[in-house]
Amino acid sequence: MDGLLKEISRAVHTIAAGQANLLILLARFAALRLPPGATHLLLSDGFVPEEVAAVLAVSPQAATAQMAFACTVTRRLPRAVDALRAGVLDLQRLYALEKAVHPLDDLAAAEVETRVLAAGARSNRRAFTDACRRAVAKTDPEGAADRAQTRRKDRRVWVGPDEDGTSTLTALLPAEDAEACYRRIDQAARSVSDNRIEGDDRTRDQIRADVLVDLLTGRSSHAAPTPCEIQVVVPVATLMGLSDDPAELPGYGPIPARIAQEMANRPGSTWRRILTDPKGHLVEIADRRLPNPAQVRHVRARNRTCVFTGCTRPSQRTDTDHTTPVSEGGQTLIGNLGPLCRRHHRMKHRGHWKVTQPEGGASSTRQCINRSARVAGD
Repeated sequence: MDGLLKEISRAVHTIAAGQANLLILLARFAALRLPPGATHLLLSDGFVPEEVAAVLAVSPQAATAQMAFACTVTRRLPRAVDALRAGVLDLQRLYALEKAVHPLDDLAAAEVETRVLAAGARSNRRAFTDACRRAVAKTDPEGAADRAQTRRKDRRVWVGPDEDGTSTLTALLPAEDAEACYRRIDQAARSVSDNRIEGDDRTRDQIRADVLVDLLTGRSSHAAPTPCEIQVVVPVATLMGLSDDPAELPGYGPIPARIAQEMANRPGSTWRRILTDPKGHLVEIADRRLPNPAQVRHVRARNRTCVFTGCTRPSQRTDTDHTTPVSEGGQTLIGNLGPLCRRHHRMKHRGHWKVTQPEGGASSTRQCINRSARVAGD
């Protein structure tokens, strides 16, 4: 089994190296076909995309897009291309990094590249994408806030026909509003699921869809307002306007400091503080079987997603698990608690995987799950 996993790892590295070499070759071919003084692919002799498309067996439009990407990353993100060739990154992560730095000038893009690559590929692509956005917000805080404000002006709702008598209803919303809407729908769906009548065999997804229609049309009790808490993790200095460090919206990722400050100043906003000692550990006194609400909030603020390697389920939709079970002497303290989604919670208790907290749940570390060894996250 372990030998097969090593073969898979080698295959992944080989693919990444080939993709990096292809990018370098595409950029080199484009450069050879540009006239003197030209710097953009569109200023070439006009037949470059067709020539490349014939070799790649894609359309000229797709070939143009691939060559433009290759020219951009080899020029603006050369160390990221090297990381791809070394197997540290994959192509999707390189796309995420290039998209994140697209609005920045070359100098700022290089700074973001340095920040992101310093901590490697992260545990999954979502975490890497969040790291890219966070680095952009730290490198260009005012620009990030301006772009977020402009993007919010694009909010809209639209519907499009789908197959077999269905349609797709889509909404583009500010991140915190979208999260609040989903949380409201999910709360109602969970209530229906937990109290379903006999014969109701709908899945949770189907119930959410029905709840959405009920809420918008006002045709059931779901339309009655219920409390819905949205968690935003903000550094104190950012909240006080003394820092431009980005905040975190669990389930979405980093948001610019200015946006977080505006959210804090909205009527009805409630902020809870969590007291810690000088090392960042929660000050707590607990000897109970189940974690209290403050402990759950702290754990979910510390670990934004399920702690299983690669899992991206937001911690707000996870179980708060004892790393060392109570039956084995584990205490209900922050240093022994972590979020696991229901699937990976069950997986842990079957005994095939082991959860550890290398530094007792300190906010600067992540919990990790590995088959046999304790591994510290970034």
